[in-house]
Amino acid sequence: MTFGPLAIAITAVAVVGIGIFAYYLAMVVSKGRRVGTRGIVQRSRLTCPKCGKEFDYDWIPGGSLTAVRLGPSRYMACPICHKWSVFPIVQNLVERPPG
Repeated sequence: MTFGPLAIAITAVAVVGIGIFAYYLAMVVSKGRRVGTRGIVQRSRLTCPKCGKEFDYDWIPGGSLTAVRLGPSRYMACPICHKWSVFPIVQNLVERPPG
């Protein structure tokens, strides 16, 4: 069975895409948590408007699995009271110590 040039090109693009995703994931796991707000993983200190409790929220710019992105804010559930609210994550970035 022979593959045509289109099948080879599609396979090459898929392999490159998987490689880029694996590299991004490695950066998130290894470097992002060590370099503070200059890394991939960002940290914001948020206060829930419903229960008034404060918590830290780690997030990745441009990605979200547990919240709805609204520009510089996220619509998500508070991890303490579990009620949904809008949180201004970009305004509340915190610098983490290296290490």
